[in-house]
Amino acid sequence: MKIAVVGVGNILMGDEGAGIAVVEELRRRNVNVDLHDCGTMGVDILNTISEYDKVIIVDAVKGFGTPGEVVKIKPREIECGRILCLHDINIPFLLKLAECIMKVPEIVVIGIEVERIGEGLGLSESVKNAVNKAVELVLEEIERFKLSKENRQK
Repeated sequence: MKIAVVGVGNILMGDEGAGIAVVEELRRRNVNVDLHDCGTMGVDILNTISEYDKVIIVDAVKGFGTPGEVVKIKPREIECGRILCLHDINIPFLLKLAECIMKVPEIVVIGIEVERIGEGLGLSESVKNAVNKAVELVLEEIERFKLSKENRQK
């Protein structure tokens, strides 16, 4: 049972770096799953996720609520334009492409609603304050997956 958390985003564009901040916090907490800072990798992310049973993608989102709100999104619920696409390729397209060319792991997206996107390092206060909440949601998702796998094996 292999689990990965994949942070995507651009730390040079303010709140667009939210996914990377979550992965960094998970590293600080020594979470026992594979953690990937995929930045703005684009389609190469498919190589990263292909070997896993469960993948949690963490990214900045827009249009899901107020700045700093943390949401869990299933792939079928993702719409273009609501997941920020400041990467080389957008997440909705990436997930559709994955379905066409590989065995797709169980995927969920944890999104943090942005306050500001623009050149510059650092997250806005609302997004910075949301990082720990996103981390907790990621940890809940990991635990839920482990429990469901154990129940299926019994």
